[in-house]
Amino acid sequence: MPKINNILGVSMASNSSNTRYGKRDDSLLVCIESGNTISAKFTNNSFKSAPVLIAQEHLQKLSGGKSVLMINAGNANAGTGKQGRKDALECCQSVAKTLEVPLHSVLPFSTGVIGEPLKTKNYVEAFSKASKKLKSDNWLKASKSILTTDTKPKLLSRKIKCGSNTVSITGFAKGSGMIRPDFATLLSFVFIEASINKSLLKAIHTEALSESFERITVDGDTSPNDSSVLAASGKTALKIIKGTANERKIRKAIIEIYQELAKQLIQDAEGATKEVLINVSHAKNDEQARSVAFTVAESPLVKTALFGNDANWGRILSAVGRSEGIDDVSKVTIDLNGTPLVKNGNIDPKHSELKASRAIKRKKLSINIKLGQGKKSYSVMTSDFSEDYLLINSDYRS
Repeated sequence: MPKINNILGVSMASNSSNTRYGKRDDSLLVCIESGNTISAKFTNNSFKSAPVLIAQEHLQKLSGGKSVLMINAGNANAGTGKQGRKDALECCQSVAKTLEVPLHSVLPFSTGVIGEPLKTKNYVEAFSKASKKLKSDNWLKASKSILTTDTKPKLLSRKIKCGSNTVSITGFAKGSGMIRPDFATLLSFVFIEASINKSLLKAIHTEALSESFERITVDGDTSPNDSSVLAASGKTALKIIKGTANERKIRKAIIEIYQELAKQLIQDAEGATKEVLINVSHAKNDEQARSVAFTVAESPLVKTALFGNDANWGRILSAVGRSEGIDDVSKVTIDLNGTPLVKNGNIDPKHSELKASRAIKRKKLSINIKLGQGKKSYSVMTSDFSEDYLLINSDYRS
């Protein structure tokens, strides 16, 4: 794994709750010293978990003091009613008391099984133990502790030169299934060693998400726990000002970090054997391009054909045809990794079943769809559907 840069003012530690994953660490604390600014985005699903609702409330009260991210894996604490809120607050209160911060300074995040009561006593004990071993270089352990069905951690770091200053950016994420976020991925946390005011940080975060996690889908489902945090530690002399060269450089780097994390999620999607990019172009508007891209990316028939190495262009064209805003496919052209499939809504005269069959066997696929209706474009990353996806999700709670 490439070198991971520590972020001045950020420390973390994890421990095991001895619940769903046995002795594996599943409880994480990330402490951000005073002087920070935090932007957080949450799921658009109306079915929001207790931790999401509490984090939203606490976020409004933050004022730059010491902040704590409290994360548990294995139990989503969603669909647990009043007791779920009580349990999440009990964990927050325990952490706040231990680390001597106000209750609202603790932002809770959970991921895992929906509808099961939180074993509060176990998690309180795990967080208490974690609080005693906070370190600035615990990134790998932290990134592993938040995983559920993921097979590997998603952890990235980068250094950016801004004049005489060097800025570190480090982030990690998790998510393999129940992913079609309307804002972010299941859980993602990115930290930058700089001072950025709230409005600018929020704007950068919003753009980063729109160019990354909002452009991926595994199965079309949105979790009640989706959360994304972008935090600026404020522990350096460098202050990022909107419209400056440094701001553009930092914004670009943050977007690239988010894009790479999103790509890693697709590469590790539940049961995935292929990384698939759906490129839609020549659409009449942004909405049409986005609709076609996601409809194709989420089609079970398209995804299973990709897994089975069946270059069934009819399934792709059918998905295009049922997309919102499409009433005519007579100008549609489709190719697979440059191999012609469809022209003007019918089989391309240059189509070769042999070449298409060879192309679809690759592990990285690009399905390029030209609608012939305008100049707008949109791209979405997705994966195929294999038997493993079915097996993982048919006994997830077992």
